[in-house]
Amino acid sequence: MDLRDLEYAVAVADHGHFGRAATACNVSQPTLSGQILKLEAELGLKVFEREGRALRVDARAAGVIAEARAALA
Repeated sequence: MDLRDLEYAVAVADHGHFGRAATACNVSQPTLSGQILKLEAELGLKVFEREGRALRVDARAAGVIAEARAALA
């Protein structure tokens, strides 16, 4: 896990959409999705709950996003 992974996770949480988060981070959507999957594997939990086209931060991962925001600040 590195700061880039945390930046991507916060962007997805803020935008609520992988495509918009990828645009904000100036990367392709597949790149961003791959990094989120890698982060989830490292943490051993799903950071985002995906429901069709919508997504939200998993309740168990809310602390991860809060810590990521603090690390990036």
